[in-house]
Amino acid sequence: MIVIDLFSGAGGLSEGFHGEGFKTIAQVEKDKWACETLKTRTFFHFLKEKRDLDTYFKYVKSAHSYKGISTAREEVYIKYPELKEKISFEILNKKFGNPANDPEASSSNQIIKLIEKSAKYNNVNNVDLLIGGPPCQAYSLIGRSRMKEEAERDNRNFLFYYYLKLVKEFRPKAFLFENVPGILNAKKGMVFGAIQEEFDNIGYTILSGKQVDHKKNVLDFSDFGVGQKRKRVILFGFRKNLNYQYPNFDKYKIRWEHRLDTASIISDLPSLKPGSGEDFAVVDYVNNSSTSLTDYQAFMRRDSIGIMNHKARPLQDRDREIYQLAIEKAKNGEQLKYFDLPARLKTHKNEKAFLDRFKVHWSENTPHTIVAHISKDGHYNIHPDINQARSLTVREAARIQSFPDNYKFEGPRTYQFTQVGNAVPPIASKVMAKAVKELLR
Repeated sequence: MIVIDLFSGAGGLSEGFHGEGFKTIAQVEKDKWACETLKTRTFFHFLKEKRDLDTYFKYVKSAHSYKGISTAREEVYIKYPELKEKISFEILNKKFGNPANDPEASSSNQIIKLIEKSAKYNNVNNVDLLIGGPPCQAYSLIGRSRMKEEAERDNRNFLFYYYLKLVKEFRPKAFLFENVPGILNAKKGMVFGAIQEEFDNIGYTILSGKQVDHKKNVLDFSDFGVGQKRKRVILFGFRKNLNYQYPNFDKYKIRWEHRLDTASIISDLPSLKPGSGEDFAVVDYVNNSSTSLTDYQAFMRRDSIGIMNHKARPLQDRDREIYQLAIEKAKNGEQLKYFDLPARLKTHKNEKAFLDRFKVHWSENTPHTIVAHISKDGHYNIHPDINQARSLTVREAARIQSFPDNYKFEGPRTYQFTQVGNAVPPIASKVMAKAVKELLR
């Protein structure tokens, strides 16, 4: 089954579909470093199919800096020149928008032509599924005639319409996109009503879930087998003549033999002090005995030779002391509040706003939601080990997001964090893929 992936990010959504036999002919993503991650992931899947993961491991070991990616990749291209061609067609570093207003943007027609070239390269005539999660700002769908001038200039307000246009152009059997729960109740439900109307006009039905009351259709990915509380909405649309039902995700939820708490997810990773670790090098596992691993940890280690993207942020002494206080509180089942801090550790007088700015992923609790803000600071993502007293690394955040250890994130660490925080967890996408595949067949 053929897939187009829009607003791909680092590829979390398409990862699950790939694992279920879908063929993604195009991934469209505006961020340069996320696209580099998509290319590296294409390396992995291509070389695994060739039964040559040794070449993949050689690549990730040789790329000691994000500045050396191109040189490291050329070694692989010498052996597999067709891989370079494949990537040039299938991974499109393009930003949706109006080139007249934004010189970095590409029109939907330009992107459609590139996808058509990829379809021709892959000998594909029909697309089965379109996936992706476009932001849907409320004022881009309601009262467009009343929009302020500055809102009109912001291409982000129209991203939904680019998604709609590509559905109209490629006429897939179905489409699926993940979004935040707010999309269902924005402007008292008028936004989602407008979305349904827009798709109805091009011959598609769109459902927010099994319940008639949209507010009851919010899903928590922790129920899917993902190791974090992450509430999202999965919108599913299909051509009216196909008369599909909403996918049965419950049927394919992954059941682990143990509770998914922070310890069962990341406790096997190498201990680090603030500022230590490796951004790019592959580090050996501390314990290679499968008997001491949880099922989840063993699953994360499949087809992997070690740990990547595992470097801790440096910390000021004051912040490290705060982290230790937060960990002590978490140990007793409490949340550190800003007003709990001794005066010498406070940096401002506002004790009413952002009281929960320091939050620990406690060992015995299900991790809280990983979001893109982790790229700015680590205060909301503190490691539970008081001896380490630091924030999570990219790899630890990726583990919580259910990315396997062989999934290398490219670019400077800040961009790696953003990619992880914005991603759809691959285990959630695997559940989606299984349920959607059952319908499409």
